[in-house]
Amino acid sequence: MYLTSKTLVLLLSVIRSTLASTEQVSKPCTIISPTSGSFFDLRPLQLTVEGTKYQVATNESYHVKGYDYPSNFSMNFCAPVVEELVDVEGIPTSRIANVSAFYKDSRGDIHSIGQQNDLPFFRGKKLLLNYTQGSPCPDLDEDGVPQDPDLVERKTNNRRKSTLLSFVCDTAPNLSGRPAISFIGSLDHCTYVFEVRSRNACGGTTQSEEKGTLGPGAVFAVILGIALLVYLIGGIVYQRNVMHQRGWRQLPNYAVWAGLVSFVSSPLSLHNRRKRRPTNSKDAWQPHTYSYKSDMP
Repeated sequence: MYLTSKTLVLLLSVIRSTLASTEQVSKPCTIISPTSGSFFDLRPLQLTVEGTKYQVATNESYHVKGYDYPSNFSMNFCAPVVEELVDVEGIPTSRIANVSAFYKDSRGDIHSIGQQNDLPFFRGKKLLLNYTQGSPCPDLDEDGVPQDPDLVERKTNNRRKSTLLSFVCDTAPNLSGRPAISFIGSLDHCTYVFEVRSRNACGGTTQSEEKGTLGPGAVFAVILGIALLVYLIGGIVYQRNVMHQRGWRQLPNYAVWAGLVSFVSSPLSLHNRRKRRPTNSKDAWQPHTYSYKSDMP
């Protein structure tokens, strides 16, 4: 069967629209790897006061030890911290509710190290998330130590604290619920780097609860179904209008399909005939018994 040019154009357009409809719509805190195509969903890591189906209700964010850094940290993922902050250094009152990571210094002052951000990104194969527009960065002395703003006149510095989160795939049993967060360091007391080990950073296929998305197998099945449908419709149109066929002969490659059906049905009919048993006792297939009389006295 030869498909017309219109049929081919229809097939290509339908396949293209099918592939476009299966593209993942970007949702907050989710991303698809540009290199592997794996789907990453960081939403199960979010903490809320009400709780989610992944995390229990809590009024404390994730706590991270600073070790040799003079402060410990609190943070959340793709969402503000669950604590109610009142006074944050250099942050307007209207933006305090959007702080996603902070720490307290030795005097008890709260410093934001980044505002809420729900757009993870890839740098190469590394899954990253950053928070920006935190509290103002401190002035440093010659040794790189922050200067006390109450003792030294503050210089003009427009830089603000930020956070960089690097996610690492880890399927350890103890990380089934909450991730392991490690503070990597801060070279200038302005940018803070953390490593987050979690099974949610391993990636996978799109979750089944995501509406409007199809997996690779479903996409292949849709394309195969569309190709068969176009083959059937195009073949019928060709056989009817060009070859002037009617009835079952309008099907594309009718002779091939008819021969295949005949080939499959022949052994079945022969098997059914062999299973039949004669019901008449005088049937020709029944063995005959003969009686011989001896002529000997």
